[in-house]
Amino acid sequence: MSTELKKALYNISALADLGQEITSENAFHEKIQAVFYVITGTFLANKGAILSYDRSSKKLDTLTKKGFTSTDLEQLAPEELMPLSKNEPCLIKDAPFLAVVGAEVLVPLWVRDQFIGALLLGGKLTAGPYTPEDLELLKIIATQIAITLNHHSLFMDLSDKLEENQRLYEEMRRIYHGTLQAFAAAIDAKDAYTQNHSHRVAKYSAAIARELGWNDHDIEGIYVAGYLHDVGKLAISNDLLNKVAPFTPEERAEIRKHSTLSHNIAVKINFPWKNVEDMVWHHHERLDGQGYPDALVREGISDGVRIITLADSFDAMTSQRPYRKKMDVQTALAELRKCLDSQFDNKIMLVLCRVLDKEIKGELPEPEILPNLDKNSDLSIISSLLEGIIVELSATQSPA
Repeated sequence: MSTELKKALYNISALADLGQEITSENAFHEKIQAVFYVITGTFLANKGAILSYDRSSKKLDTLTKKGFTSTDLEQLAPEELMPLSKNEPCLIKDAPFLAVVGAEVLVPLWVRDQFIGALLLGGKLTAGPYTPEDLELLKIIATQIAITLNHHSLFMDLSDKLEENQRLYEEMRRIYHGTLQAFAAAIDAKDAYTQNHSHRVAKYSAAIARELGWNDHDIEGIYVAGYLHDVGKLAISNDLLNKVAPFTPEERAEIRKHSTLSHNIAVKINFPWKNVEDMVWHHHERLDGQGYPDALVREGISDGVRIITLADSFDAMTSQRPYRKKMDVQTALAELRKCLDSQFDNKIMLVLCRVLDKEIKGELPEPEILPNLDKNSDLSIISSLLEGIIVELSATQSPA
């Protein structure tokens, strides 16, 4: 497994686990300690510390540390850290006072306009510098830790207020999704032609599941799976992902590894939703058994996989790719229709068409698909096509 993929695995796993444990006061310090060890291990830092800011005393308290002495950390003054950019890694060359402390990089932790504390790391055990990729990952982690520390403080102060606790839980949940979105953006950034692809697949999949009558918890699960379905591409070279010429058999095999790599990441995360790793792993399977990685056939393919497969293909068709121009909506629908019962599921296609038809007619409060399609599309033509497909596919469905 590549170093880049290992970093993604460690950080996604740690952040997901942290997000689930934040409401448990008993596990708070143990969890902060565990995440701290993951951070120092991931960046191969020879020392580090997580500090929290006490608003009443206006001092920094040490939550956990390794390598730094108490005397080292006492030299950090909150007033020196507050002017630094919020949640942005600051290197020793930009803040000479770090040399006095013995730190190589420091991230001031903020939530909105509240200074929360700081994350410090020493130099790397390899003696190499922190790369731009390291700093980008560190920024994502620091933002999550800031939210975590802030929530811990608020939970301690408001533990008897159930309504307020629920609000904080929902905020934590949104931040958790924001963290997943940040990783999805890192995936999409590797391929210049698939910007926001993971975001759209997540939204399309959730919209289809909602129309199918899934409960809110399971809808959230497929939404997360949509975001992470291509996370394995972090291990695929940029040159291969952006190649314009046809793939060689060897290159095609390499590209196909991404679904298994994605599964290897997802299976390590203790998701609160069922089947996320299955949906991530098998989103390139086909009903006729010609898909990958396991050549599953019909009954072996869950509805969640069938939804993400269709959403992924529909977005790929309606997006620009290095090897072809994007299709208009009518052409994409016709292509999906042509592959029904061999690649795509009739029922899922019917539901996709119903959702899009309702969005065009203004029957849904929050459109999820239509805003992402070509603004120059002739909606009257699309609507007419959708109505025809809906009538055709409805006749093939068995009564409930």
